[in-house]
Amino acid sequence: MENYPEILRSRLNDPAYEYRRDAFLAFLKSPVRNYKESPTVKDYVEIPDAELEAMIYSKPGQGNASFEFSSDANISLFNDRIARTSIPDSRIIAKDLISALTEETELVSKYVYSSLGRDRNEFLINSAWRNGLFLYIPSNTRANLKIDHVSDASESYAKKTVIICGSDCTVNITDIHTAVGEGKAVQGHNIYCHAGENSRVQYNYLQDKSTGVTDITYIREFLAKYAEFTLYHINHGSGKLIFSDESVQHGESSSFRVYGVNFSSGDQKMDIRDSSFQQGKASSADIQVRGVVTGRSSTIHRGNIDLEEEAIAATGFYDSRILLLSKDGYANSKPGLMIKNANTRSKHGSSISNVDEEQIFYLRSRGIDEEKARGMITAGFVGSIIERAGNPEFTKKIYQYAEGLGADAFLGTD
Repeated sequence: MENYPEILRSRLNDPAYEYRRDAFLAFLKSPVRNYKESPTVKDYVEIPDAELEAMIYSKPGQGNASFEFSSDANISLFNDRIARTSIPDSRIIAKDLISALTEETELVSKYVYSSLGRDRNEFLINSAWRNGLFLYIPSNTRANLKIDHVSDASESYAKKTVIICGSDCTVNITDIHTAVGEGKAVQGHNIYCHAGENSRVQYNYLQDKSTGVTDITYIREFLAKYAEFTLYHINHGSGKLIFSDESVQHGESSSFRVYGVNFSSGDQKMDIRDSSFQQGKASSADIQVRGVVTGRSSTIHRGNIDLEEEAIAATGFYDSRILLLSKDGYANSKPGLMIKNANTRSKHGSSISNVDEEQIFYLRSRGIDEEKARGMITAGFVGSIIERAGNPEFTKKIYQYAEGLGADAFLGTD
């Protein structure tokens, strides 16, 4: 990393330079995690600095991979740049983040420069992003938007998305992330969502990149008072994945809901983190995540409910359940509570199990073969979480992923 300051002074010397510099200093000050206390360290998802360097030193490629954007997308991005937009409401601003630095200075100062993050890799992405999406939805707006992010599997990069929803908004965003071509890119992405006072935001996130890609994604939600934010997330692709989501609930009576599903297969390694950080009085968080592990893959669920001293009458709940469907797979769940005042309610739970053989026997007695039966049970296990989104595309994907696992996945030979 010793040459990175030169990159800051030359290639990334834009209006965000001071912010980038401070983020990089925060990265340097952050110690590398030491997992000596855990006997399962070999199964943790580690992104060594050599791979992070590929992410921060890369230059824009030619983009030669062949693909088509989703025809119903309102915003389409290739790698870290907007390729096209089609938004009926002219009050909504959608542009490259680099353009917003000079064209939307007041909003950028308030929402882009306001947070450096809380994690070592997140700091680095906040320093090294080349470009990204700036999306502003003004107050008293109803919007239903679809974003199509397509990346080249051979191109490493860091990018950033900032979504701002004003007060009294009702917004539903579907954000699809896929990769085309072949390659072993390292791709980092910070997504910051701001929900204004009394707003209602549903954010549907789907990641299904090719397994050669290493994906590092941080989603952070900032909630004003009386804001409601619901996140549905599905992670199916990427060979090595760190997915981290955390609410920042400063607002009184803000509400945060998470329903997440991940599938790991083959040799995939997934680290799924969903947490709440609550400061607002009477704020609430309810996090439910489900995982399916097949082949030789591994999944780790982590979740912290952090209720600060001033979060009086706040509630926080975390629940993780993982289906371990292969003798060669690995699953781990590490929930935690950080409660700093007595006037709160909180709890956490986790379970790791296999498919109930009695259920298999019941379905087979109805003429359904074993592979199909296991797929149906798995689909029911994860489908009940995502169906709540009311998003037909997400529901269809979940059942395709679950029912398409195949017999080899269950036996650990895929």
